[in-house]
Amino acid sequence: MQLKIVPLNESLIPKVRGLVSGYLNSSSNGGAGAFSPEQMEECEQILNRFLCFNLAHCYLAKHGEDYVGLIVLSWSFSLSKGCAVLRIEALYSSPKYRNKGVGRRLLQHAIDLANERKATRLQLETDDDNAPARALYTNLGFELLTGKGVYMLFL
Repeated sequence: MQLKIVPLNESLIPKVRGLVSGYLNSSSNGGAGAFSPEQMEECEQILNRFLCFNLAHCYLAKHGEDYVGLIVLSWSFSLSKGCAVLRIEALYSSPKYRNKGVGRRLLQHAIDLANERKATRLQLETDDDNAPARALYTNLGFELLTGKGVYMLFL
């Protein structure tokens, strides 16, 4: 499948808000249900705030005229390694395009960006029960680090 990876910009928000809604409604995010007009408006607001944030980047997978996936990336820095770290904050492909290489292509884009910036690592988190995603990550060379817990302070 021919995919083009493009950065999110303001003009694309109305075209890709459904991807954010799909991400929010995905089982791995605890959501369910259809895309209500209210949720679509909320997703548009989220994307507008995201573009103003300037600390992360969103890239979209485009197939023909359709936007079929997204990846959100943020940069950090490892003091112990003295190099940049690229974090994958979100990865989503629309259900119609799953198992067709969309996630793989978006991840490869992230890998390429990390290599270009000479990052020390590319890291992500996923749910324990997300077997398809875990298989994809392993297939691309990601390693599961046992003994590493994730701690969060919810504000």
